[in-house]
Amino acid sequence: MSEPIIYKGRGSAEMRDDFVDFINYVFGFNGNDQDFVKLLPKLYKPEYDPCGNNYVVTVDGKLKSAIGVFVREFDVMGERICSHGIGNVAVHPYSRSKGYMRELMNMAIHDMIDAGADMSDLGGKRQRYGYFGYEMASPACRLEINSTNIRHCFADVPFKKLEFKEVCEGDVSLLDEIYALHNKKVCHAIRPRKAFLDIAHSWSSKLYAILDGDRFIGYFIGDMNELTLANNDDFNDVARNYVSERGKMSIKLPAYDIELISKAQAICDHLSVTNDQNYTIFNFKKVVGAYLKLKAVTTGLIDGSLGVEVNGYARKERFGIEVKNGVPTIVEDINKVDVTLEHHEAVTFFFGAVSPTRMRIPIAAAWFPLPLFINPADHV
Repeated sequence: MSEPIIYKGRGSAEMRDDFVDFINYVFGFNGNDQDFVKLLPKLYKPEYDPCGNNYVVTVDGKLKSAIGVFVREFDVMGERICSHGIGNVAVHPYSRSKGYMRELMNMAIHDMIDAGADMSDLGGKRQRYGYFGYEMASPACRLEINSTNIRHCFADVPFKKLEFKEVCEGDVSLLDEIYALHNKKVCHAIRPRKAFLDIAHSWSSKLYAILDGDRFIGYFIGDMNELTLANNDDFNDVARNYVSERGKMSIKLPAYDIELISKAQAICDHLSVTNDQNYTIFNFKKVVGAYLKLKAVTTGLIDGSLGVEVNGYARKERFGIEVKNGVPTIVEDINKVDVTLEHHEAVTFFFGAVSPTRMRIPIAAAWFPLPLFINPADHV
């Protein structure tokens, strides 16, 4: 009996139909109402080359494992940050415990580092992906607003009727206004205009324009994700209309969105701060520098300095952070190291909602966590 032919590497366009069938099967999707193409059209439509964005294992031509790696760029205060998102981690039930997932993850991370990725993100179990350098991070504020909150807070305030209009492919002018507003944000994903609607439809979501009569005032995705307003003073009217239509409003906001957090906190019934995703950082100096600038213009930074050494997954990094008159600077050459961090510890130190190491260093506790955040529409 001949040895099986085993292939480990990038997928090819020719296997696309088998690939979609395979990941649907592994995740228990029936291919009709539950289907990866419907769930994430931005990744699994043929034109987005899902197989070329996957590392696969085949045995005699049959798929046994797959891991998706999808590249996205983010504009953070004018600086490009590249993150490779991990998705559709799949192993055939009869091929488990063969090490395929570990091999493909290591292959993918090696290639990310070689390609110059700044970081990588994924959703999943902390310890499972901790072996590959991922750690919980990304402080997000979750707030719940219900009809009782609205009744008490706005008893004597006239109600302004707004419209939440679902935006479809033919609504070109509205899509253009949404796209322009999205791109004005100080932190946003760099989304191609032609793919914007597919991105908004991630996780079976819909895209809504917020209209005051004929006037466009903002948009949101799904169940109040990525709420973006031309004028944040419209938040209370948006909340009142949303609760009036749907009974309650659950909203997740990045830590840098201070104005909306302030307005939602003033009326909410429940608030929590949590880590939103798992991240690994390959270029701490660059990512920390970008999000320091974002924090400086949104919440402000006190003056001070800190020398850091990070034993990172990709490389050892040594740099300083200085803040003068509220303006942060990354210093390349430093003589003194104030704190040495192992990789996982560094991710939480800079970007985690809680970091025991950070709590013991007053200047770090004042500066961090930095507001690293990726909107759900950009998750993979």
